[in-house]
Amino acid sequence: MHVGTEKKNRLPLITTILVVINIVVFLISDLLFYKQQDEIAFYMALNPILVLRGKEYWRLVTSMFYHFGIEHLMCNMLMLYLLGVIVEPFFGRVRFFILYFVSGLLADMASIIYNGFIIDENAGVVFCAGASGAIYGLVGAFVAIFLFLKDKVPAEERRRFPIAIFFLLFGSIFDTGVGNEAHFGGFIAGVLLGSVYCACMRMRKRSRTVRKNKLRR
Repeated sequence: MHVGTEKKNRLPLITTILVVINIVVFLISDLLFYKQQDEIAFYMALNPILVLRGKEYWRLVTSMFYHFGIEHLMCNMLMLYLLGVIVEPFFGRVRFFILYFVSGLLADMASIIYNGFIIDENAGVVFCAGASGAIYGLVGAFVAIFLFLKDKVPAEERRRFPIAIFFLLFGSIFDTGVGNEAHFGGFIAGVLLGSVYCACMRMRKRSRTVRKNKLRR
């Protein structure tokens, strides 16, 4: 899949860096310090009580880079790279990083709200981690591209995309071991921020068109 833009051939640098960071964190935490895995997981994962009452705010960031095992890591990194190859060149490196990081933070907040207030018995026992909240933000951003800049998306992908989104969002909804609230939080964040990006791109394009028309006159 590709998006028709002049930046499409640029190396997805931020995506690559994020993948490398996640892999390095896994190698250090699960391989180099494998005997202390439980302690590391407890220190890095997200827990509502420890964030809200313990003021351990670092967990909002560390939980985005920690994974519970090699399978968890590989699935997320594959999804991150496949989406990053599309979304990063389209929006640019800085906006892509902001999109990824903000989506991850809002996914964490959605998890805290759900497990800390809605299902408050989970507050002290649920520990969440993984890049999937931020990754679902990339999915949401691509939805924004699909909705507002559809002409940039190849016709074949326009037909496949709604089906892919359905399975991504609802395929694991009945799996109690998956933080679906974080997925939906990241997804909504990605849709909103991606929509803002798309609106800015459309406005910039219109401004360039107006300037060109004035010059021709």
